[in-house]
Amino acid sequence: MHILGIFGGQAADGATMTLMKTVLAAVPEPNTTEIIDLNDWQLRPQGRELDALEAKLAAADVWVLASPTYFSTIAGQMKQFLDVMRPRLVRMTQAGDTLPGQYKDKHYLSISSCFASGLENTFTHQTDQTFRTLDKAMTAAGLHKITELVLPNTWANHTDIPTTKLAQAQRIGGKLGTKTRKDDETLKRYLLLFMMIAVMALATMGIQLVLPVLTSNFWWRYISFVLIFFVLLACLLHYFTFVRHKRR
Repeated sequence: MHILGIFGGQAADGATMTLMKTVLAAVPEPNTTEIIDLNDWQLRPQGRELDALEAKLAAADVWVLASPTYFSTIAGQMKQFLDVMRPRLVRMTQAGDTLPGQYKDKHYLSISSCFASGLENTFTHQTDQTFRTLDKAMTAAGLHKITELVLPNTWANHTDIPTTKLAQAQRIGGKLGTKTRKDDETLKRYLLLFMMIAVMALATMGIQLVLPVLTSNFWWRYISFVLIFFVLLACLLHYFTFVRHKRR
């Protein structure tokens, strides 16, 4: 397998690039790796460089997308990459629908960093939009996400990366060379959905017991159960679908 690292940020010698290099260095042989620094490319809507970049993307089995978080989203270099590559990542129908393009069923890993501490990032969601932007583009292109890696607290440590984070990057890199299925989380999703429903049903019944007025007759019990269950499940689904990622 060939793993391609794509760095989109201002500091090619910064923590984000270092973290990506750590991941790629841990990829076992005979797998091969390559790094693209988008600062070295003239990213315009057309041109030979885009053709060369398109070929490199096609030759890779896994993409490692690395961008620091600036103003709560991806850096300009990564955004420009996604913008100019859009016609090659996806195809548009006459009705305006976006469909996966030539890279469908490849896999990707996303990496980001931010000034905020791990605890602050958990509550202020500094890196959320970065990962959402990458996920949205890659999902539209038909790629499957492997995992993500975030490095907080870069304001205090511009270049020094904690050993625990380096170890995490090495573990991820060590698994990148293994053959992955197109979608290997179907069973996990069903189990997660079952657990959500089971927990929400239990919580709903507990709330009804605390408030006996909600169970005074059949219709009150039914209506209150549906409403409480819906609110709790909606909150949980929102968290797992739109908010949750490894912020630390």
